[in-house]
Amino acid sequence: MISSMFSFFSAATDLPANWSELLATMGITPQELETVQTGSFFGWLALVSAATFVLSLLLIPWMVARLPSTYFLDFSKSRRPKAGNGLFLMLFVLKNLVGIVLLVAGIAMLFLPGQGILTILIALTVLSFPGKQRLIGAIIGSDKVQKSMDWIRKKKGKTPFLWP
Repeated sequence: MISSMFSFFSAATDLPANWSELLATMGITPQELETVQTGSFFGWLALVSAATFVLSLLLIPWMVARLPSTYFLDFSKSRRPKAGNGLFLMLFVLKNLVGIVLLVAGIAMLFLPGQGILTILIALTVLSFPGKQRLIGAIIGSDKVQKSMDWIRKKKGKTPFLWP
């Protein structure tokens, strides 16, 4: 899927030869065109922005729908299982790596298209760190966040969250 996205964007930047005259009338030099076509920083930024936007539209509703409706009421209880073997450690590290990726994507989506605050909230629920409950409590205290989360659950046919 990723390779097809790259081929789509590279095919979209290939310009027919007769476009060079049109670009010249617009004041775009062949050197400027070459910079854009060879994958400049902004081209990659646009690709990453589009990918995070699409992924957030797919993953955020799925993750919000999977949380129990009492998740934020029971949030102060520790959900951390006892360490038992290497599998636990591997899953713990994997879960936190996914959380870090979501957190970075959420922060980026504050400036790029996407659901930044909701992605950050989901990332914080996945991550394990001290002070997690207080930080999430501050975020879910916002009426806008609560309405957005409940709207997603309603669209997925789930009951709304019970908020503290």
